Formats: sequence, structure tokens, C-alpha cells
Amino acid sequence: MTRTSLRLFVLLAIFIPHFAYAQVIISEFLFDAAGTDVDQEFVELYNTGESAVDLTKWKINDGSNHTLNVPPKNGGTGSISVPAGGYALLVDNATDFLASHPGLGGTVIDTVLSLGNTGGTIMLLDESGVSADSVTYTKDQGAGGDGNSLQRSGASWLAAAPTMNATNATSAALPATSSEESQAATSSSTTNSNTSANSQVSSYVSPPSPEVFADGGADRTVIVGADTEFRGRAYNKKQDVVDNVRFNWNFGDGATAEGASVLHHFDYPGKYAVILTIAQNLSAASDRIIVTAEPAKMNFSVNPDGSVSIENNAGRDIDISRWIIGSFGRSFVFPDDTVILAGQTMRVGNARIGFTVGPQTELQYPNGVRAEISAVQQAPVVQPVVPEFAPVKVSVTSESNPSEPIARNFVPETSDSATDTEEISEVSAGPVSQTAAAGSVSDNSYLWWLGAFSLALAASGAAFAVKRVSRGEWTIIDDTAE
Repeated sequence: MTRTSLRLFVLLAIFIPHFAYAQVIISEFLFDAAGTDVDQEFVELYNTGESAVDLTKWKINDGSNHTLNVPPKNGGTGSISVPAGGYALLVDNATDFLASHPGLGGTVIDTVLSLGNTGGTIMLLDESGVSADSVTYTKDQGAGGDGNSLQRSGASWLAAAPTMNATNATSAALPATSSEESQAATSSSTTNSNTSANSQVSSYVSPPSPEVFADGGADRTVIVGADTEFRGRAYNKKQDVVDNVRFNWNFGDGATAEGASVLHHFDYPGKYAVILTIAQNLSAASDRIIVTAEPAKMNFSVNPDGSVSIENNAGRDIDISRWIIGSFGRSFVFPDDTVILAGQTMRVGNARIGFTVGPQTELQYPNGVRAEISAVQQAPVVQPVVPEFAPVKVSVTSESNPSEPIARNFVPETSDSATDTEEISEVSAGPVSQTAAAGSVSDNSYLWWLGAFSLALAASGAAFAVKRVSRGEWTIIDDTAE
């Protein structure tokens, strides 16, 4: 190789991206344990690639799709990420399985497994819903209730003692027999080689491979009382979407629905098994997801500036797409993909809402029902200051000596004269000690007008009193006479 070629090779090695190959396969499974096989079935996965694979959003299909619970959920152990050359064991009940196999190491992932004892198909689906690997088996292959498992050996499968989370066996297990039984079996095989033609032939027919598959989406957490959209998908072995399929939903709370996309709300908190069943011609499939319904841990408040605040105290992000802010028949609808982050508060201004909000404003679910949130907090109302007025001091002078005040206090007498109010003269009054503060409260302007009217009324009364005194119609009491 010339120096120029060597340099070119080095440059290509540096700048051409290296693609890590990662492939997870089904390497071993036990479909019929000896005796009772409750919580004893397992499917072993093996990463043949060159990098770790995260199985968080993967599913196992035994006729229905089942999500994988991230350890340590439900008693699982190890990591949901399988390293290159590593194993992961999928079991129906991680706690019971580990109790039956003390000392078992490695990754054990809890899921749902229900493998047929006479045969079936197991499919591993990646996070995109694409089949990463699948295997169809029958009991004629062995491992049917004899304590053995089926293990991958090259392109074939053999029945051998389970090697969970370890390298598979290289040869099939032989049934345990005594030496005499083995010799008799050998002699019988030699002398009666033709009898095999007359032996009984099994009438078992393996079940057909599934033609359609159902996907009801991932497990989710929803809010009690709020409508949630459920979308189903039907596809074939090639991952092509299948049309003309009937979708039936069972929400696990007594309610059912039909359609590829449906809305449903749960009335009470709890965990619900939601089952999607699809049917096309003579083919059918189902998928199960777990839905957790919990109360809305949110606060809704109306602020003095006309905005509203929605506080998320749920400890997780909350999707409020199509939720409604309603007030007296007017409404503002949140657009799709509106999410309030955990621990955050969303504030929406009056200009964006498009109408005036007040104490009667409420937060509603997409179906128009008032949101049953944990606490509704209205912004505190500013209390107006009640106007206080200083008493009016009136000084009345004598006509003979205008500079000498002759009265400081007076006691008004009643009068029936209708023209008294028309002869009000100017009055010299002391300053008012306090002014009304109600004008600073935008939502209580009527209190300001009430204060202004009271002030005018007081001034008019004072002027009226001075006029009556000056005309001699009231009795003047002179405090200086003593």
C-alpha cells in the first residue's frame, strides 16, 4: 500500500461514521414447566449486537402485546438496558419466580406471560412496534412439561435443561432411564425396526401463525373525570397497517366502546386493565394496557389583573389539551399538545382568553364538565377603604361685630320650609381628614361614587346649617357665656 493510499484509508476511517449493530433475539423459553407452570414460564432475550439496547418501550407478544416493567418494578432485578452479549429474562411474576429460583442472577423483568402448553407464537416488538424476533413452537419439539426449555442452537431449537441468563446448551437432554431400560430399548429398536411404522402418530396440528396484531398504545396515567383519547392500531407481520378492522375496547370499569379512536373517562381513582380487541375476517388479536386514574392535583386561580393561573402539583407532567376556561357561556379552549410541566404554574392572560374572568370562572374538562381539582384558589379581593370625613367646623359671626364669633356649636331645629335648601350660601369648612381610596379598586368603582356622594351630602348639610343659623331660625348656644 502506497503512502497516499494509507493516508486516504486513515481519513476514511476517521470521517466515515461507524454504525453499531444491535439485535436482541429470543434465545430460550419455557412454555410448559413440570407440574404446575403458574409463574414459572419465562422468555430469555440475548443481545447479539455490539451496543446496549434499552428495552423500556419494547413489548412481548404471546397473542397479546405486553409491556415490560422497568426493574425494580413488581420485583424485577437488574437493568432494563441489556448490554452487548447480555441476557434478560422476561417472567410473568418476578417476585414469585425469583422466590422459586434463589440465587438466580442477572436481569429479570416482570411482564405478562401466558404461553400455550401445546404450541404458539412468541414475538418480540421493539419501541416502534416492529418485530425484532419471533418463534413458533409446538409441543412435539420437546420441553412439554418435562422440566426442559427450548433453546436456540444455530438455526434450530433443542430441548434441554434451562440455562437462564447463561449460555445455551449445545445438545438436547436425554430422558433419564436405567441401564436395563436403555438396553431393552436398544434391543427393541434393533429387533423390531419395522414396528415404528405401526406406532401411533400424533394428531396434534400446530396453531396457525397470527395474521394481524393489535396495539392499544403504552401504559398511561390519566386524571379522574377527564376524557382521554385511546387510539388503536392494527398491523400485519410486515408491520403494514391493516384496514377494514373492527376495534373493540373494554376499559375495565364496566364501559366499552368501538372504533379506532375513542374517548373515555374514569369516574374513580385506581388502576384499570384496558383491553383492545381487533378482528378481521377470521383473524383476531388483542392488546392490554394498564391505565392509572388519579385525582387532578392542580390549583386554579383568577388573578386581579384578569389572568388565570393553573398550578401543577401532580409530580408529573399533565396534558391539558382541549381543556376549557369557561365563564357565563363563554369559553377558551387550550390547543392540542398543551402540557404543564411538573411543579410548574401556567398563567394565561386576559387578552389571550378573550373575555373578562371573575370568581365565577372555572376550569373544565374537554367534555365541558367542571374539573374536579383538589383545590380552587381565587385571588384575594382588595377591600376598599371606607371614606372617613372630618367634622365640619362652622364659625358664625355677629352682624354688629363681624370679627367676633358668637357661636361655636349649635343645635339645629326642625323646619318645614321647602325653600331653605334653595338659599344655601357659601360655607367656610375645615379640611377633610381622609379621602376615599375606593377609586384604586378597579372592580369596586361603585364604592368610589358612593363615597363622593356622601361627601357632597355632608357639605350640603353643613351649608344648610350655616344658612339657618344666620337667619336666626336655630337656637345659638354660646359657650363663652359662662
